[in-house]
Amino acid sequence: MKAMRRVNSGKVIGSRRGRAFFYNDACFVAKSVLGDFLVFRKGNSRLIGRIVETEAYLGLKDDASHGFLGKKTFRNKVLYEKGGLIYVYSIYGIYYCFNVVVSMKESPQSVFIRALEPIEGIEAMREKRNRAKDLTNGPCRWTMAFGIDKSFSGKDIISGEIFILKGRKKEFNIVKAPRVGIDYASDSKDKPWRYYIEGSRWVSKRK
Repeated sequence: MKAMRRVNSGKVIGSRRGRAFFYNDACFVAKSVLGDFLVFRKGNSRLIGRIVETEAYLGLKDDASHGFLGKKTFRNKVLYEKGGLIYVYSIYGIYYCFNVVVSMKESPQSVFIRALEPIEGIEAMREKRNRAKDLTNGPCRWTMAFGIDKSFSGKDIISGEIFILKGRKKEFNIVKAPRVGIDYASDSKDKPWRYYIEGSRWVSKRK
């Protein structure tokens, strides 16, 4: 697959993240994809957002993870597959959260993509969101702007229509903070497993 060379903003972006990258653990991937570009290509159109905020979910021993203690259900079974698959689940029955499965098979780790900076296809995002502002600065906002739903769960992020392109050069500071909305996780709720680009106005929550 040839590298995509240029987007509307004039930023140059590189090649797709390969399978081996997603075999790493969740914390490594969650930090490493900051500044990368998430691309949804459909026909001749594409939506692109720069990843600015993520969370790591470490699986078996992480009581905030859907893979905690190895519980496998119809909903979360994709977590137990090889790294590089997409895991989408719904909240309140109408909003969708987008995750990438990482690590090795039967190690149910994932990286939750919390926020993007919109780069290309902004008008299409506005149409989907039916608004001009706050398009992608939150996990359910950006999935709505991209038209993501549960039909994407189980798809391959390596070779499919949604993929991640490695950013050229990362000149930013990474902030580590507790994850959001996991007060039920008594053991890990304060772990600094949320990562975001310092100074980005597209981050959903600071500290």
